[in-house]
Amino acid sequence: MIPTKLEIDRRDHAVNGGSLSTVHFGPTKEPIGLIMLHANGFNARSYRVILEKLTIHSVALDLRGHGYSTLPYNPEKLRTFYQFRDDVLDFVDRYVDGDIVIAGHSLGASVGILCAPALKGKLKGFVGFDSPIMPFWMRPFFHIPGWVEMMKKHLAIAAKAERRRSEFGSIEQAYERYHKRGIFKKFSDEVLMDYVLGGLKPDGEGWRLACDPKWEQAIYPAHGHNLFKAAQSLPKENTQIIFATINAPNTLLSRERMKAIVGKKNVQRQAGFDHMFPLNEPTFAQAALIRAIERARLGV
Repeated sequence: MIPTKLEIDRRDHAVNGGSLSTVHFGPTKEPIGLIMLHANGFNARSYRVILEKLTIHSVALDLRGHGYSTLPYNPEKLRTFYQFRDDVLDFVDRYVDGDIVIAGHSLGASVGILCAPALKGKLKGFVGFDSPIMPFWMRPFFHIPGWVEMMKKHLAIAAKAERRRSEFGSIEQAYERYHKRGIFKKFSDEVLMDYVLGGLKPDGEGWRLACDPKWEQAIYPAHGHNLFKAAQSLPKENTQIIFATINAPNTLLSRERMKAIVGKKNVQRQAGFDHMFPLNEPTFAQAALIRAIERARLGV
């Protein structure tokens, strides 16, 4: 049975010459205390079940090229995640007054790490769910002319993203298309409907993916940024970086280097969890956020 549509608190914010769409949860009249950043191809609403019961004002952002944000994007020029970082930092500068915890999944986890150097005074906690991290020696390759274009074709997940079906006759058709298939196989019906409602837009007589498949494809090989340098600014006393053990987009070398930077106690691998574990296991993800909030003493 397809879950009933639920109302949400969606707002639009001017950032970097465009409009950033956000979804708000908790005591929304209070200052923002937590920012959630989503995975590539996903959207802010996808994380509703994780955020809605938190005790502080939490906001999930539709990153550039995703969801209901209208910031311009160019798949041909993307080489790093810095553009996403700059959007988040502009949002924080304009709309966040107090201390915050940043959390992110996959793409969002990496973007959160990249934000850390500019937020030293405000960032009181960080939770990263299965950040894609390339070994440090690979970073120069992503700036070699033609390298990213080659990776779009030969990196399996990127090539598959370009071929994604992008148009549907109805929300129900899209829901049935994804239900219990592929990466959505372990999603609850409620989480899947949130993904669909946040990730499709009306288009004439039907609906289309809010994230252009070519943009999703371009993000996968765009790893010319320096995560290790940025991670040096994460709060050592309140950082949780949690890696999956199945289909994780990172390597033993990159995980060990991250441990050396942020501290071994702040990095873990969760046995039996795949890359989508924050949405497959929302209770686990929510508990990690609650720990970060308590350590940051936000709302206490």
